[in-house]
Amino acid sequence: MKLYGTSVLLLLFMLLSCGQKYGANLPFNSQQASKDSATLFADGIISTHLNEYNITFSPDGNVVLFTIANTTTANRFYTIFITKKEEGKWTKPQIAPFSGQFSDADPFFAPDGEKLYYISTRPILQGQPKSDFDIWCVDYANGDFSKPKHLGNEINSEKDELYPAISKKWNLFFSAENGENGYDIMLSKYSNGKYLPRVSLSGSLNTTNIEFDAFVHPDEKYIIYTGIGYKDGYGSGDLYISYNREDLWTHGRNMGKQVNSPHMDQCPMVSTDGKYLFFTSFRDGQPYNSKEPMTTKVYLDMLNSPLNGLGNIFWIDFQKLSNRENYTNE
Repeated sequence: MKLYGTSVLLLLFMLLSCGQKYGANLPFNSQQASKDSATLFADGIISTHLNEYNITFSPDGNVVLFTIANTTTANRFYTIFITKKEEGKWTKPQIAPFSGQFSDADPFFAPDGEKLYYISTRPILQGQPKSDFDIWCVDYANGDFSKPKHLGNEINSEKDELYPAISKKWNLFFSAENGENGYDIMLSKYSNGKYLPRVSLSGSLNTTNIEFDAFVHPDEKYIIYTGIGYKDGYGSGDLYISYNREDLWTHGRNMGKQVNSPHMDQCPMVSTDGKYLFFTSFRDGQPYNSKEPMTTKVYLDMLNSPLNGLGNIFWIDFQKLSNRENYTNE
């Protein structure tokens, strides 16, 4: 698989770290999202010095889940965290009840809030963890999660299935290896109470480059995804937007410098009201090429700050983006 300057390990690390969400009433609403450039979301609460990825909101906005990964390369491990709004205050993020034993990532709430989908290496029956990621789900009712359920072989395979996203039709979009194309966006339609065998997304969204991490508009009007290897990219991975034209998806348009950076940008999600775009970025705001020697405190403070080159959640005012006319086609 051609990786366009990105190592296999780095690509897999990025692919396994994201998840779509239909966020509703946004928490931490004392913050104001910019229309000119993306900023950290929930600085010090969710976006910290750790490796944070993707974010999902329950339909009522009172439950938030996201992923934290370790920083080793030999034994990459992902864990899903949860925080809840109780008596007007947000609880300290804790490992979600269904996570922590196996490598888990990419959580997202179904539109009705009664199911949560994610990926995991947990064994289908018993025994050792799988060497690849499958898509699973848990029921969510009265504040509790059920035991995980495997989504079956119509969707899952012996290779990784990553970053699930679901529309109001319950159609399931996700990332998977697709022959010589590397990773592409796949679709499994929901019909008569079950998922049909997966197919590559129709149209010109998928290319010989790498496409993954697809957020799908609830009515399937557009997809925002990460592309690697595109000639118009700003960094190692950029966010692109594709439009649905009678079930044919258009070639992606780069979303511009106000969203993308010279680093990896991925894991897009638009809130259900269409106002905010969330995504994961590995931006590094540290002046390592300082003209003067750094003190111990300055250096350690840099390493322990969110902008240390690890993953963080960013957001931007999607409706008021000043460059929106450059790529919108609605």
